[in-house]
Amino acid sequence: MPDLSEPVLEELKHLFTERALSGETMVLNMGPQHPSTHGVLRLIVELDGETVIRAIPDIGFLHTGIEKNMESKTYIKALVMTDRLDYLNNVGNNLTYCLAIEKLMETKIPERANVLRVILPR
Repeated sequence: MPDLSEPVLEELKHLFTERALSGETMVLNMGPQHPSTHGVLRLIVELDGETVIRAIPDIGFLHTGIEKNMESKTYIKALVMTDRLDYLNNVGNNLTYCLAIEKLMETKIPERANVLRVILPR
């Protein structure tokens, strides 16, 4: 995860108060909050002492190289890697991957498969 050094803060300055830019308040990275999230979510927090002025969610990336490793796999072998992307939405990652492959291959799936896809994540 990038730190909030000057260049990054410069890109995000429209999200913070003028007090943060002058150094009157503190801008910190918070998160990930649990080891199983693997950097999926962090919060960029502006603090005035112990008071939170702003909390900006930043959806992160995993940086584990899974996506790169999937490039050298067949579609079926890459599918089993999608549920390891993050522990919060493994079935959703599988579904997204399958939908993308089906769209690329211009395939029509059976209605039963769509019904199972609705039931599975529950």
